[in-house]
Amino acid sequence: MAEITFVNVESETVEVKEECAVEEDPLSVTLSTKGEKQKIDTGKIELKKTKESKIEGIRYPCDECEYTSPRAERLSLHKESKHIGIRYPCNECEYAATTASNLRFHRKSKHIGIRYPCNECEFAATTAANLRVHKESKHIGIRYRCDECEYTFSRVDNLRFHKESKHIGIRYPCNECEYAATTAGSLRRHLESKHKGIQYPCDECEYAATRASHLRRHKESKHKGVRYPCDECEYAATRASTLRRHRENKHEGIRYPCNECEYTAPRADKLRLHKLSKHIGIR
Repeated sequence: MAEITFVNVESETVEVKEECAVEEDPLSVTLSTKGEKQKIDTGKIELKKTKESKIEGIRYPCDECEYTSPRAERLSLHKESKHIGIRYPCNECEYAATTASNLRFHRKSKHIGIRYPCNECEFAATTAANLRVHKESKHIGIRYRCDECEYTFSRVDNLRFHKESKHIGIRYPCNECEYAATTAGSLRRHLESKHKGIQYPCDECEYAATRASHLRRHKESKHKGVRYPCDECEYAATRASTLRRHRENKHEGIRYPCNECEYTAPRADKLRLHKLSKHIGIR
């Protein structure tokens, strides 16, 4: 396994001097670097990148795994995080990011406290993208339907994962056992908990989670008393996902029909268990 290297990221100011002559292409800029001037036509650079990755189909393969990138700089990021083990630690907590941009997002959402409030409810997102997803799914009612089954999703990336795992059959095999995950994230969590023995201990009791998200949910429900109340009845859930299932089942009447018999399930996971036991024969 690659040795992990931690990189300290500090704020730096890089001076960029622009000199745009009237007779020159407005997309050309002059950068002053170590006393020497280098003229860069940004328009041509972007066009070249577009041609390489989109039109000509050029890919940059990793020489240590099967990954290929449409851009050379993305390949460098891949190698740094996956094979060289470079990490960018947060100076305010134990988090370590695989890229500088991820560290920046972490600091903004967790420590600087930047929030993007919804103007239709009390929800506040940590990123603008998450706010957009929230509004699309909760207020606008946008759903992304699978064209091969009855499943619908509130996020397009969830639909993509569903199609890859359920219909295309993409798997991510573990190189230490026979396990094969349906997503790269699931494989990473499997490796951490099953083979590397990574645990996330609670600092208030003896509980130890195998995933950071599980530890967070444990602390919220067991020690902070966080509850997610239903706005249509007196029910209060300990998890946001449980509240969502409650609302779908009890108030919205959402059902998941089996395509092989007349059974309809109140939850997607119940439908999956039904199909495994009744039609595939798994016990």
